[in-house]
Order: sequence, then structure tokens, then C-alpha cells
Amino acid sequence: MRFLVAPADVRLDAVGWLFLVVMCVLLPLGALRQHQRLAAGIQHPTRTRIYASAIGTHLVFVLMVWAVVRDAELDLFPPYRPTVLHVAIGLLALAVGLLPALERFRLNDPIAQERVRLIAPRTSTEFGVFYLLSATAGIAEELTYRGLLFTLLGALVRSWVIAALIAAGVFGIVHLFQGWKAAGIAALMGVREQIVVGLTGTLFVAIVVHALHDAIAGTVIGFRARRDELARAQGEGEASHAVS
Repeated sequence: MRFLVAPADVRLDAVGWLFLVVMCVLLPLGALRQHQRLAAGIQHPTRTRIYASAIGTHLVFVLMVWAVVRDAELDLFPPYRPTVLHVAIGLLALAVGLLPALERFRLNDPIAQERVRLIAPRTSTEFGVFYLLSATAGIAEELTYRGLLFTLLGALVRSWVIAALIAAGVFGIVHLFQGWKAAGIAALMGVREQIVVGLTGTLFVAIVVHALHDAIAGTVIGFRARRDELARAQGEGEASHAVS
């Protein structure tokens, strides 16, 4: 597995350490607090607010990455030429990652299902914003987690595997909004995308895989949620008609 930047070439100074504290400590603590508030019924965000907050967070991620990369003089995009093998790696990773979206592989977790349905788009406008969110997630989260965070952790631990597991674990925790089981799957997706980067030697393939994964999974879950809500409304209407 390849590093984007050789650990020996990474200079970790105050800005880099601040980035590590934010990503590995402050954001996970914030995600835990948000999970607790949702579980207690204190917080009831709308889909529009969720999408806007996520896109804003992605913008902050990109700005943080830019600041650290500029300060440490890192190059997260080494010269790259796409190959058929890299396309195959990306397609395989995408197919494996989409398995949880299939009916037979759905999580038997009411909390995860409720949280995912809260995010899933319903209207055409929501679908449009969600696709924008999928694109920003692919770019910002790959730059942040599989790019800079992994690179800095690699410089600290000098191990590809350990750095990948730590970055993926942090990535999973910040997805606690969707419940613990869904956060575990997000961590596995983080490992998947880190392997894609390690095999291809670039973030480009992982960015495309991530964005397509979110867009396809969101479309499937959104249509499924809309179908279930329509069926529930029809059932309630028939029950009400029968009683009257």
C-alpha cells in the first residue's frame, strides 16, 4: 500500500497538531454529544438544515486542509495517470460499499433506519441539494480523512495499517448522527476508501467512489422512504375510512 506522501517527508508543526486535535478529539466529542441529543429527543433538525450544515462543514474541512498543506508544504495530489486497473478497483469498491443499501443487507437497527430516513431526500429539490452534498462529501472528506489526516497520522506512527485504522475510526465516529451500527459501517467505508487510495496512489479514484456511493445510496433510500411513507398514508386512510 502506498502513502500519498512518504512519512519521512512530512513536517508536523503546530498547525498540523491543531488539525489532529480538531479531527481526532473535538469533532468526535461533538458527534457523541449530537448523538446523545438526538437519542434524548432534544434535537430535531430538518433535512434542509442537515444538508446546509454538512456542506458548510465540508467547506471548513477544505479550508483547514489548505491551511495545513500550505504550511507544511505537502502535495496530496502527486502526478497521476488513470488506468483500467484503477477503474476496476473503483467499481469493485463502489459495488462492495453499496451492499448495505440492498434490502437483504439492510441494518436491523431502528435507530439507524430512523436517522438515515431523516437524511434521505424526498422532493426533487431535496434530491438536487443532496447530490451537491454527495459531491462536496466526496471531495472534502477524502481530502481530509484519506488525504491529510492519514498523512499526518502516518508520519506519527510510521505504519500504513495503523494510520488507516485510526483515520477510519475517527471517520466512523463523526457519523454517529446515523447511529452506532451505521457509524461502524462508515468506518468500514473509510477503510475501503483508504485501500483504494493505497492501491491507486491517488485521491481522485476515492473521491469519485465516495461521491457516487453517497448519491446512489441516498437515491435508493430516498425512494424507499417515499414509497414506505406513501404506503403508510394509504393504510391510515383506508383504516380511517373503515372506521367511519
